[in-house]
Amino acid sequence: MRQRVPDAVMAASAEELANVELEVLDSAIPGGAPLDLTGHVFVIGPAGSVDGGAPRADGAPILNGNGMIYRIDFGSGGPVRLTSRLARTPCYYADAASRPGTRFEELGFHDAGLLRFSPSLGLRNQLNAALVPMHAPRAPARLLVTYDAGRPYEIDPATLELVTPVGRNGAWYPGAPVDHPFPITLTTAHPCFDAERGELWAVNYGRALPGRLIASLPLIDELGALPRSLDRLASAAASMVEQQLLRPSADRLELFAKRALERLPARFRPVAPLDPADLAARQAARFGGVPLAEAAGDFVYLLRWDGHNEPERHALVLPGGAPVRIEQSVHQIGLTRRWIVLADTAFRIGLESVASLRAPASPGVERLLRSLLTMPQEPSTTFYLVRRDALRPGGGPVVVKKIVVPLETLHFLVDYEDAGDRITVHAAHNCATDHGEWIRPCDRHAADKTPAPPRLLGLLPAGQADVHRIGRYTLDAAAERVVDQAVFADPERALGIGLYAYREAGASWMPPDRLKNVYWRGCGIWDDLSTEFVDRLYASYPHRALPMATLRRLRADGGQPDSLFRFNHRAMRIEDRYEFPRQSVGSWLSSLQFVPRRGGSGADTDGYVVALVTTPRRAEVWIFDATNLARGPLCKLGHPSFRPGLTLHTAWLNAVAPWRGGYRVPVREDHEDFVAESPSDEVRTLFEEEVYPRFD
Repeated sequence: MRQRVPDAVMAASAEELANVELEVLDSAIPGGAPLDLTGHVFVIGPAGSVDGGAPRADGAPILNGNGMIYRIDFGSGGPVRLTSRLARTPCYYADAASRPGTRFEELGFHDAGLLRFSPSLGLRNQLNAALVPMHAPRAPARLLVTYDAGRPYEIDPATLELVTPVGRNGAWYPGAPVDHPFPITLTTAHPCFDAERGELWAVNYGRALPGRLIASLPLIDELGALPRSLDRLASAAASMVEQQLLRPSADRLELFAKRALERLPARFRPVAPLDPADLAARQAARFGGVPLAEAAGDFVYLLRWDGHNEPERHALVLPGGAPVRIEQSVHQIGLTRRWIVLADTAFRIGLESVASLRAPASPGVERLLRSLLTMPQEPSTTFYLVRRDALRPGGGPVVVKKIVVPLETLHFLVDYEDAGDRITVHAAHNCATDHGEWIRPCDRHAADKTPAPPRLLGLLPAGQADVHRIGRYTLDAAAERVVDQAVFADPERALGIGLYAYREAGASWMPPDRLKNVYWRGCGIWDDLSTEFVDRLYASYPHRALPMATLRRLRADGGQPDSLFRFNHRAMRIEDRYEFPRQSVGSWLSSLQFVPRRGGSGADTDGYVVALVTTPRRAEVWIFDATNLARGPLCKLGHPSFRPGLTLHTAWLNAVAPWRGGYRVPVREDHEDFVAESPSDEVRTLFEEEVYPRFD
């Protein structure tokens, strides 16, 4: 019996809910939720476009959506309540005001793969990825929402409304040498907060080539109007690339792209001033004295924010002085007592994404662009280590340590203790899996070659092409090498590794010195998400543990259901697991959050795991005893209006209070210099009429 992805995974409502009471759908204990489960669980996820929720009629990636923030409130035996609110940034209002059919539609945003971009306005900051608590002694907790392609924002935990971005636009270096009211900002979705020192660490990075391509995105719109004969030719070329009959190297693609941009008609070139010296001077004045040189566009900055003043910026450089170059992304960073750990993570959101504007009139062109520009994720992980005491007050460059480990990584955790400058990294290796891809109309099923079902367009092709692994590595920062490692895999279940939860902080809000128990989503094998394109992309995966023939047989036999498991990172084994029922329509486990039990011992298993689960009928909140997952959920909650679709990361606060942070960036001051530089009067009018009034 093959399990099918539940339809509700794709059904994200944009409706905001206010303090609705969740219904007890099923409970193994009297009264519903446990009495000693208290506090507030926050969840984030994409919820469609400014036109409404998901799924999108155009098949856009489900991760390309406005962030919806959910808060689940637990009381002492009282009803469990839910509130939700969209993350309405200034660019949200600009997007809504420039939809097709509006006065400003010529300025409108377009879907560019996982991103949303306007050649006139810039890049949307959709704030749909993660949440970061900021705890301080004797003060209410503060909370950030984040995104991989935009500044973090602080929210009011009580109302869920956005309060302020972290840092003015000028504190963040843009990822492209062009002027936009909404600059192209690449950052990490997982900044780290140190409660002991009261400082937040974030990352701002960029690469030269993707920036130039982003600035030239109007070209893709023109390609969508090619004659049908040329579109068929493009489709034939795509077939050759997909079948490995034609596979240009990444270096050749970069050279081709650079030369192609030089030969573009003037109307397709980046809209920067023609005088490079003028551009450099303007950008230097705007971004704190740092010139933006297109010829040297690789950069990585580490930003330190004290929560009250503008962030300070540190350029990360290699021992020879060259800037650190990020090949993929910096989805996550880690914090130890003496070190900050960055990783070049297996989540491409650059070149292949920004050049993926939909071309419905020319599907062959769209397919060819995808075939040429989509490369496998790097099959290893490069970690960059930054010594914290080398980061001088006021900012400045700092030399990094560099260590490479085998196997790719999207998420990782670190032990806070790093005695002897030995750093322990716990990595989730998402082997031969592509989180930067999504199911498209041109996709075909990996086995029977049938077209992708319309109901799944935009969802991640989560039919991984190899078994995932969990690795534990001891990095010797001084010697810049791995001195100890252990890797776990579960080939019998072809176990995939998804989101996670653990006891993130103790009574002092500091992380544990040594991680032991972490709760992970075990991603099932979903046959209807296996695509021919992804299988071909990873056919030559160098670290293969599960033969493709075996994986195909597992898919054909019905796949594997999702699971929730507790992994002991010291013993490197699964010690507790709940496996979802095997049925024709499966249950999809999304977000997880560990909640310590009120009055508990403080142990890292003494509490509950709150999970968002999409069942064959609806989205539900399941509550597990963290000491006994195998027992199954203690309680299931839901509401007819609770339709979150695919959700991502979470956070927990023991109490919420209205925002009293003090730091706030005024929207008009933040954008007025950028808007004034726009060559379009319509841009200035849009801000004056549709953006500024929302915040003045």
